[in-house]
Amino acid sequence: MKLLNRLQELDITRKFLADEVGVTERSIYRWLSYEKEPRLTVLQVLRLCTVLGWTVEELAEAYYPPEELAKIPTQSGGDYATN
Repeated sequence: MKLLNRLQELDITRKFLADEVGVTERSIYRWLSYEKEPRLTVLQVLRLCTVLGWTVEELAEAYYPPEELAKIPTQSGGDYATN
């Protein structure tokens, strides 16, 4: 529900978000219900993060538990959870 909470905090509608990111309102509904995770181009990810005021990491945290994200190595050689 982190994504839904963020939309409510920012008073953003599904239609506005869909228009800004370049997807359908149905896609937004599916993301909010966690029926589907976003399947986006890099540009769409950047647009989504910009609208939400989130980093890519914060977007990932809205969908995956910390233990799953901890498996992702970083460029600095650590893992996601410690950076």
